[in-house]
Order: sequence, then structure tokens, then C-alpha cells
Amino acid sequence: MAQPSRKPSSVDASVTPAVRGAALAGLQMEPGGPVQTTANRLAALVARAAAAPTAMIHVAEGRSIRLMGGWGVPPGYPRTAAIPASHTLFGLVIQYGFPLVIEDVRLDARVPAEAPVRAMGVRSYAGFPVRDPDGVIVGVCAVMDMHPRHWLAEELAAVDEAAQTCTALVGQRYARQQVEIQRSFLDTLLNSLDTGVLACDPDGRLVMVNRSLRLLLGIAADYQPPEQWLRALPVTHPDGRPFTADEVPVLQALEGRHVHGVEHAIATPEGGRRLYSVNAHPITRADGERLGAVSVFHDITLRRRAERFRGCELAVTLALNEAQTVEEAAPRVLAAIAETLGWPYAELWLVEPTPGGEVLRHVDRYRSPRLSSDLTPPARLMPGQGLAGTAWQRAQPVWQTSVGETGGPVTVEAADHAGLRTALALPISSGGRTLAVMTLFADEVEDPQDDLVDTLSGVATQIGQFIERRRAEELQHALTASKDEYLHLVGHELRTPLTVIASYIELIEEADPASTLAEVAPMTAAIQRGSDRLRRLVEALLDLSSLDSGRAEVRRAPIDFADVVAAAVDKARPAAEAADVTITTYLPADLQITGDRERLSQMVAELLDNAITFTPAGGRIEVRLTRGEDWADLIIADTGAGIPEEERPHIFQRFYRGQITTERAIAGAGLGLPVAQLIAQRHHGEITLLPTDTGTAMCVRLPVDPLAVKPPPPTQVGPPAAERAQLLEAPADDFE
Repeated sequence: MAQPSRKPSSVDASVTPAVRGAALAGLQMEPGGPVQTTANRLAALVARAAAAPTAMIHVAEGRSIRLMGGWGVPPGYPRTAAIPASHTLFGLVIQYGFPLVIEDVRLDARVPAEAPVRAMGVRSYAGFPVRDPDGVIVGVCAVMDMHPRHWLAEELAAVDEAAQTCTALVGQRYARQQVEIQRSFLDTLLNSLDTGVLACDPDGRLVMVNRSLRLLLGIAADYQPPEQWLRALPVTHPDGRPFTADEVPVLQALEGRHVHGVEHAIATPEGGRRLYSVNAHPITRADGERLGAVSVFHDITLRRRAERFRGCELAVTLALNEAQTVEEAAPRVLAAIAETLGWPYAELWLVEPTPGGEVLRHVDRYRSPRLSSDLTPPARLMPGQGLAGTAWQRAQPVWQTSVGETGGPVTVEAADHAGLRTALALPISSGGRTLAVMTLFADEVEDPQDDLVDTLSGVATQIGQFIERRRAEELQHALTASKDEYLHLVGHELRTPLTVIASYIELIEEADPASTLAEVAPMTAAIQRGSDRLRRLVEALLDLSSLDSGRAEVRRAPIDFADVVAAAVDKARPAAEAADVTITTYLPADLQITGDRERLSQMVAELLDNAITFTPAGGRIEVRLTRGEDWADLIIADTGAGIPEEERPHIFQRFYRGQITTERAIAGAGLGLPVAQLIAQRHHGEITLLPTDTGTAMCVRLPVDPLAVKPPPPTQVGPPAAERAQLLEAPADDFE
């Protein structure tokens, strides 16, 4: 008898690709089933024929084996569970593809030391491979003895014949399995189609409804509709008229007719409504005998909606062309979109700047007469507040199939009372920046639809371009009205360094050619200072323009904001020491947020520079950083002269210079605070002035995670004024 020649340390299950797991899956039966009973009887016969106390028939399952039948199986041996084929004698037979005959397990070097048969007390073994009809190994038929023995030829022949009998059993089961596979394949194919399919027999009895159509009609998989069900399908014409029995396409096909493109409206179990184009055809044999009929349902909801939206886009275009302002265009635009969708409620929100940061302002709304009750939206929304605020913060469309869950602007109670079920918020952008948000509400449950969002995005682009154009015109008017003031201020900032540069250049030109470098150096230094001042002004103007227009990229990443603040303070200390100003910090060891490290460093530097500039000699600046549940608060407070009450609303306006700045002739163009505010806003945060008894206190509030933050609470940020005054008067050693 041929034997494997090499000695394995264990059975390598990865070298058994010939084992057909699919074939054996058909042999796995419940305990006591017909396959197991036959295998048990076959094991008993081979045990008697080989005069062995134990016989077992195993089947392979990938890299495991399972007992299919046995006789004299040792106690404790797993009868139903699969066990790894590695380290087993069964695995050796499967691995090499040859019979394995062992007279004494303890003396045979091929048996791995960790083989379970050693622990079971098996001393001798004879196993033959079981193959499927294609010759692929699918199992092992083996006999065992608890004593060493020399296996006789007739005993081995009995085991071999039993293995061949198992092969016949596997073949029979494999053939049945192939039939089941084909049937399962067809069922899976039909059930995987997005298209609905139903079929009936020649008598009009329903014989098949695929998964897609069952879900659409709300039919359970195990439900068998009554015989007359086809004559009362839960469908209507698109205008709501019911179908008569003579109009049902599948029943017409039973009469030999081919039906094409009949439109159906179907109410979904969730409360929605979809349109379908239905085809039906008779099913006949080659000899003309009619076996039944089949009907196919194609979803055309989006196609019909797209056709309606072409008219909607035209209506929106006309409304925008005839309007002069967003407020004037909003009613017609919202009505055109909502009526095209058939959705009863719509709102338009406009992004507007305020001294405390940008907000969403409610512009207008559309309300269908069929709404059972009215809704009252708030006048303003913050980033992340309500559905519109969430879409603004994320800068992407937001579907909501359970209206009111985001906490506003429509509450759960108001939505239920008005009968609203689905909502869509769509940002309206231009130049990469969100300018407005449109929210639409349906009184039916509708799943998120990419095609609908794409179509609405085209309309939103039109609205965004209109808003951008109108804002550009408004800005042009504003710039024209204030150009004299701006030109005077910027002209002064440009003229002063240019005058210095030109004067010293003239002095250098008039100087004696024999002048030494030491004599010319003060003049070149003055020229350098003037050019630096010009460069800073130009850079500030360009930076402000890029942040304001959205061209400046904000690269958000996880950062340690405490480290950013500490680095900015260290960089500002030389200037503070030169001005005899003390900076004390109160920073946590770590405060992780998501943001642009360079931009946030620039923002902190601008605020520190502003505080140092307006704090007199001997004054102090306090820098505090704390974290709430969703927000990080940075407070920079100084002991300077403070900001007059009448100037506070204007400090973030570009080019604005207060009375103290003018009186003290402090250099600058009034761009530092506007740039800092824009950086905070691009991070969905804000900078505000805190109430103080003395000096100035700026608070920067930034979301820890700009995509998951809640609206900022309407409470005072930081310690009260009295506590702040005590902190500013405390010695520096009190702070870390």
C-alpha cells in the first residue's frame, strides 16, 4: 500500500485546496437525519468487516472536519461540532490524497505528537479518502483499534469499499444539491433585482413575487396572497383612480396580449408614493401551450420628477430675473420648488454676518393650504442649530426622515401636528462658501434620493449666483459710499512709509559718494522699516480678501489648541517685555480640537498684539483657556484703557480705528481684529467682547469638533467681571 514519504510536524490545512466544501455542505444534516443514519449503518458494517472496534466517516468543511457517521465512537468525541483538520490523521489523508495505514501510532513518525488520537488511546489506524464524482476529496472513511495490529488485506479492502460507497452517497447528495443551487440561483437573481417581478399560473393564481415587489407592497416573505389577489392589486392610476380587473396588465397577458408602459402609482408601507411603468407578457412553451404570465414593474418616480423639475428650473429662473433682492425672489422660488416636489412646506435662510459671528436669518417660507397647522420658525439660527444650521455647518445636504429630531427649527410636536414626515436641507453656495440654506418638508416618508439632491443642487446654484450677484452689487454701493474714508485711511498708511522711503532715497542720492557704510546705514534701516510696513499692510489686505471670499484654504486637523496658544504667547513675550507689559497664562496641559494650526496661531497673535498695543507700561495681560462640553473658550484680557461703549459694535469692521488709536497716532489699518474674526468664523466659532469693569476682554469660542458641535449656549463666557478684576490684580505667581 502506497504511503506518504515525508514526515509532517502537523497537517498544513492550506494545502488542501482540492477539498470541495460546497459538496459537503449538502451532507450536513440534523442529528438523526437520513444521511447520518445511513452513515452510521455504513460505519457499523465497515467496523464488522474490518474486525475493528471503531469506525468513523468524516466529511471535510474547508479547513475543518465533521463526523458524518460512526460506530464505537470514543466517549467525549465531538459528534456534531466541526474540528480543525490540522494535527489529525484525517487531515493527513486529505492532505496527501492517499490511504493512510498505521500499525502502531506510538511508533509511527508520521503521527504528529499533538494528534488527538494519542490522547484517545488509539494505537492502530486505517483511513481511505472519500471522493466526489469529480474525484475531489471530500472526506475520510477510517477504522481504528486501541491496540497495535497488522491490518489484513481483506480488512483494508472493506474500508476501501466503504469509502467508495460513501462516494456514491456524496454523489447522490451532490446531484440534489446542484438542483437546489440552480433553484437558489434563480430565486436569488430575481430577489436581487431592483425591478419588481410577479408571475401567475394559467388560472391566474399568483406563483411568485420577488423581494423588491414584496417590500414595495408590504407583503411578508411567507405570506401567500389569496387566489383573487391579482384582481385587487393595491395600485392606482397616477391620478388616483383605481384599476379595474380588466386593466390589470398581468391578467391581460394571460389572454395572450403584450402590455407595455402602463403607469401605476403605489403607496409604500412607510406612507410614501412611487410611480411605476409596468410591462406584462404571456409565458408559453415552444408548442404554444400557455404556462402563465409575468409582469415587471420599473420605477419611474425620479424620471417623472426630473421632468417636473425642468419646469421648476424655468420658473426659478424667471423669478430670479424679475427680482431685485433675495427677499423679493424668495416667495416665488420657494413656491415653484415646493409645488414641483409636492412638498407642503419650505423655508429660505440667509447667512448674514453679525458682530458676534455669522448667523442664519429667516428670509421667507412657503406653506401649502393642505397643512393642518401653521409653523413659526425662529428669526435666527446658529451653526449646528436645527436642520438648516446642521446643513450650513456641514456644507452638505442633510436628509431627515423623522422631522424634529435635530431640535429645531421644527419641533417633533409641531411636525406631528402639521403632519410633516420628511425634510431636506440644502446649502446654497457660491465660490466654495455657503451663502444660504433652503429647507423643504414633505408630509410623506421619503428615503434619501441622490437624483433629487442633484436636481435641487442645480436650482441652488442658480439661487447662489443670484445672491452672490446681489451681494456684489450691494457691496459695490457700500464701497462707493465709503470709498473716500477708505482711500483716506489706506492712503495715509501708504503715504507715510512711501514718504519715508522716498526721502531717505533722495538723501542717499545726494550723499557724498565717498560716504562710509556706517553713515548710510541709518538711512537704509529707515527704508527697510518703511518697506516692512508697506509689506505688512499689503499682506493684511490680501489675507483679509482671501478669507472673506473663501479662497483661503482652512486645513482642519486634530491639534492641541493649548500648545498653539502657548507658542503664540512665547512669540509675543519680547514685544510685551519691550512695552513693560506682563503676560500671565492659565492653560490646561492639553486641549484637543479640530482646526488649522497656522490660522489659529495667526488669530491668537493678532489678539495678543492688539492687547499689547493698547496696554500701558506696567499693565498686565491674562490669557485663559478652558473647555466646556463642546466648546473651547480662549479669553485674552488686559488692563488697558478699554473700549468705549459706542465703539464696541464697530471694532470688527475693517479699517475701523477708534478714538484712542487716532489720538495716540498708533500705526495700523484696522485690519487685525477683522482678520481674527474671519479666522474664528471659518472654524465655525466667534470672537466676542466680554463685559469688564476695566480694560478689555476678548473671548474666542471655537467648537471642539466643527461637524458635531451643538449651538453655543446663551450664557456668559468666562468668569464674571468682579472675579476677572481680582484675577488681574493677583500676583503672577498665582498662575501656572
